[in-house]
Amino acid sequence: MWRKVVIPNKETKTMRKGKGKFFNRSTVSKGKKYDKFFMYIPTEVARDTNFPLKNGDRIEVEIRGKTVIIRKAD
Repeated sequence: MWRKVVIPNKETKTMRKGKGKFFNRSTVSKGKKYDKFFMYIPTEVARDTNFPLKNGDRIEVEIRGKTVIIRKAD
């Protein structure tokens, strides 16, 4: 499925909200199946100048009730 990608420019400086997706992409290694979980963050949000993460950054994940908090690890 193709989606329109919006790249922030002078007209769209920030995009602090968007809908992403949580999914499992299982993998097999040495005959054993392992789960790999991913979160998709919309491009418009990740390219926002205020987005705190960069490619390869380590993160901390915390669960508080029904809220998931993701922050950059020290």
